[in-house]
Amino acid sequence: ILIAQEIIMFDLPLHPVVVHFPIVLGTLLPVLAFILWATIKKGYLQQRVWVLVAIMALAYGATSLIAMELGEKDEDKVEEIVSERVIEEHEEAAEMIPWVAGTLFLVSFAGLIKKNSHSLRLGLAALSLVALIPLVDAGHTGGELVYQYGAATAHMPADQQARVYSSGKLPIKQNDSDKDSDIDHDD
Repeated sequence: ILIAQEIIMFDLPLHPVVVHFPIVLGTLLPVLAFILWATIKKGYLQQRVWVLVAIMALAYGATSLIAMELGEKDEDKVEEIVSERVIEEHEEAAEMIPWVAGTLFLVSFAGLIKKNSHSLRLGLAALSLVALIPLVDAGHTGGELVYQYGAATAHMPADQQARVYSSGKLPIKQNDSDKDSDIDHDD
C-alpha cells in the first residue's frame, strides 16, 4: 500500500507496476498445469488440487483486466509523446489477454469436474503454453512503447521531457500522418 501511495503521490502510472502480475501469472500457469497434471496422473495428488490451476487462471484474467484499465487511463497522456498507431498496436495485443485467460479459466473446470480427465488436464496445460504467444506479443509491444518510443517520458515534468528530447536520445513524436515511419517493419 505504501508503494502504491508513493506512486500515486508522484503521479507515476500504475500500469507498468500492475502489468507484471498477468505476465507472471500467465507464464507460471503452464508450469503449474503441467506439474499438477503429472502428479495427479501418477496418483501423488488428488484431482481436487487442480483447483489451483483454475484459481491461477482467474487471477491471470483479473489482473489483465486491471492492467488494461490502467493502461487506458495512461493512453491520453502517452499519446502526447507516442503516435496513436503504436499505442493501438499494443492495445490490440493486450485486449487478447483477458479473453485468453477467461478461456483458460473456463476450460480448467473440465479438469475438476470429470473424473480421471487426465487428457483434459494435459490439453489445458498445452493450451496454456500456446497462450503465451499473445502474452509475449503484448509484452513486446509494451516494451517497444517504453524503450523504443519513449512512452515513459509522458509522465515526466515538462522540463525533464525537454532535456531528454534535446539530448537526442529519444525520437520526437511524429504526427499520426507519419504512421509508416513510426514502426520498424523487418520484412
